Amino acid sequence: MVEVVIIESRNASDIFDGRSEGESLQHVLKLENVRAKLFNVCNRKQLQKALDYAAKDSVTYVHFSGHGSDDGFTLTSYDFGDEDDGFVTWQDFDEMAWPKLKGKCLCFSSCGIGKGVEAVFDFHKSFCNAIVAPTREITWGEGLVAFSAFYHRALEEDTSTKKDVSVMNRIVGAGTFKFIAANHRNATFAIG
Repeated sequence: MVEVVIIESRNASDIFDGRSEGESLQHVLKLENVRAKLFNVCNRKQLQKALDYAAKDSVTYVHFSGHGSDDGFTLTSYDFGDEDDGFVTWQDFDEMAWPKLKGKCLCFSSCGIGKGVEAVFDFHKSFCNAIVAPTREITWGEGLVAFSAFYHRALEEDTSTKKDVSVMNRIVGAGTFKFIAANHRNATFAIG
């Protein structure tokens, strides 16, 4: 059973240079005996299919790897001139993902998303269980190292997501990652 869904949307430079945090993270999780499924999405239609898959009961973490800001995140199609299809605002995301991600922990490896992603709770208090996201620009390497440690720690029963985010911040710099718990229910799950 898949426990972590990785949804990655790279820009043209990432594709040209062969950068894929999602593939690397999937390999790290495999080394930990965690089943992860990677979706490379380019547009909203593909994102919708990946979100539909992420709704499965066995999935506890949904990891988004790509580029973003406090207003939302971009899909590959944005980099190829399709702004209408390629930029996903938090309201767009709510319309695509509610209630599929209810009860899940969402992890974003996208620059600055931690400054605005809380908006999803304005639309639905129970949009998801919790969110982990960076509050500043991060490199692919910082994201990979921090989230590798995060998912490794999620294998332990005697930890919490809040503590795991604290470890991430010790690795890449204080205040880099933010833990945002849903008000309705803020328990998170261990892997395995």
